[in-house]
Amino acid sequence: MSPVFVHDPRRGSTLRERFSLDGNPDVDKTWTTSTLEYLDDQGQLQLMTTPLTPAEFALGEVRFKKQFRRLAPDLEASALPIDEFVELSAAERGGHVPFVYATDDDRHLIKVACSTAIVALVEERRRHWQTLQYLSGQNEAQLNALHREEVEALKSQYEEATQLRETSLDDIARAMSDLATSSQAPANLGAAVRPSVANGTAAASAPAGPAVAVLDLPIYLDPADEALCNDCGTCYQDLPQFFEKTTAIIDGAARTVARMIAGSLDNVEVTPDLQKRIDRVRGTCDAEIIK
Repeated sequence: MSPVFVHDPRRGSTLRERFSLDGNPDVDKTWTTSTLEYLDDQGQLQLMTTPLTPAEFALGEVRFKKQFRRLAPDLEASALPIDEFVELSAAERGGHVPFVYATDDDRHLIKVACSTAIVALVEERRRHWQTLQYLSGQNEAQLNALHREEVEALKSQYEEATQLRETSLDDIARAMSDLATSSQAPANLGAAVRPSVANGTAAASAPAGPAVAVLDLPIYLDPADEALCNDCGTCYQDLPQFFEKTTAIIDGAARTVARMIAGSLDNVEVTPDLQKRIDRVRGTCDAEIIK
């Protein structure tokens, strides 16, 4: 409901350097997530990951009890999760009912409809969080990430086109050499097309380029070690850009553990401040599973 932020003028000359959202989960997303435990029709424990909006918070508060009601069966077809509902324009919302997932007294999964007051609460908190994201430079970081992706895509296309061209030249040179052999033409006819063929060395046999080095990750949590996590919270609190809290079924019971965010280490720049936090997380992990 109330995100954490710090404005420290000593950290730099730009607002992005001075303004920090460290300590919040999923700082680059609109909503973080929560895990709902419920029993299926066979009585087996199941987990559902859902966006954690202010509606989920309000559902657990007695003071907001009148703002929720169990979704009627005839409204199922028009129901939308509230995180999707608030993304729609006023015109698009017509005929839809916002809801959140919950469990009944028997721990079975149900849908709970939200009032207009809850919708307004979710919208206001979303605007507040997006303002904080803007002040921290999240929009600039996203644009930079998109730019990097576009550059990598163009580079990949260029390399693919170059490879196709090389392959085509090889095929042409080979075909001309075969033609020269079968027609008793001068043996060096193919040299005009590709010198490497005239030298008796096919391009395909050229030495391969240097092998790609194994990425030296600044920090890592092996998925195989997640079951050993005792949820001390150090990793996802100090490094929310790399780690997240999740709920998993381990030995038949739901447990809260930490895990690495997929792709979080791609193109990461390790600054001195970030390196200090990485070292602190490695040194204070209770389960000693952070590498």
